[in-house]
Amino acid sequence: MERNQGSMPAVTLNDVAIAAGVSVGTASRAMTGRGRVSLETILHVRAVASGLGYKPNVIGQALRRGSSNTVGMVVPHIENPFFAELIRAVESGLHEKGYQLIVADSHASTEAEEQRLGLLLARQVDGILVVPACYGQSAAAIAATAGEVPLVQLDRRAGEDTADYVGVDNRAGMTLIAEHLAAQGVRTVQFVGGDDATTPGTERAEAFQETAGAVGLDLVGSYRHQFTYETGTQAMSIQDPIPDAIVCGDDLIALGAYGQLRREGVDVPRQTKVTGFDGTVLSTIVEPSLTTIKQPLEQISSAAIEALVHRIHGDIPSIFVNKQFKPRLQVGGTTALLPGNSADPCDE
Repeated sequence: MERNQGSMPAVTLNDVAIAAGVSVGTASRAMTGRGRVSLETILHVRAVASGLGYKPNVIGQALRRGSSNTVGMVVPHIENPFFAELIRAVESGLHEKGYQLIVADSHASTEAEEQRLGLLLARQVDGILVVPACYGQSAAAIAATAGEVPLVQLDRRAGEDTADYVGVDNRAGMTLIAEHLAAQGVRTVQFVGGDDATTPGTERAEAFQETAGAVGLDLVGSYRHQFTYETGTQAMSIQDPIPDAIVCGDDLIALGAYGQLRREGVDVPRQTKVTGFDGTVLSTIVEPSLTTIKQPLEQISSAAIEALVHRIHGDIPSIFVNKQFKPRLQVGGTTALLPGNSADPCDE
């Protein structure tokens, strides 16, 4: 039995991309004229879209000519202190520019992330800030959303040339950690971080591996899973022997590692040192305080908002924004030398 034509689902940007033989990101750029794409591709994709009867989000386009004065934001774990602090910085910056913020949690699920993006579009937001759940699997939904409404990625990227991006210079941060530990007399180090599902997971692991060798540190092991407290506890549960220092990919992992070391009777920082990354409030409320990399959240949020507002106002750059800010080292008690001790933690 034939379906009633009126009940058929609307043609999506993904349908256009498949029919045109291009990626969703390329289809998005061809339809919007944003980013790097050839005239030949633009004409081809738009011809395919016309033939399929693709209809862009005209409501969203109309609103962008005016304004709903709202911006949506999607994060992977709203309970993570880093994302909570990032949301606070973003909300404050948006308020100064006359925008209200709507926050959604993807729970690090690409399926939930796509749904949250769709819900924000339905709420007719002026723009979206997103911390992608994954590098590869999030790319299609984020590129498609960027084709409907101004969008900027924060902290993480999804795919290459998907949308504007603003974050921290992960390599600079790991270099600061490596140099600090080398100056403290550390010889052997263990890395505990996020896996390759996200760009911070990949970039921080690769950067530390490279910089550790450059300053004379011996990387004796690596344990990578998720950016969670449990990753730190699991890594220390199987680590034997304990090296001079444990370098962690974020503060949650570092606190998990520190807690497990304490439970096993390991003295931090006398027997081993622990470092984190992010500089969240958690780094200052533990005793001893955590040595970590402090992210410049005010700069990051301000730059992301600036890029988003420019797009909302129709000021479209010729290439995607790609900004990374230098972090700073926040030295705490988890790497401090004890009074009377030598620089070599192995000396008694």
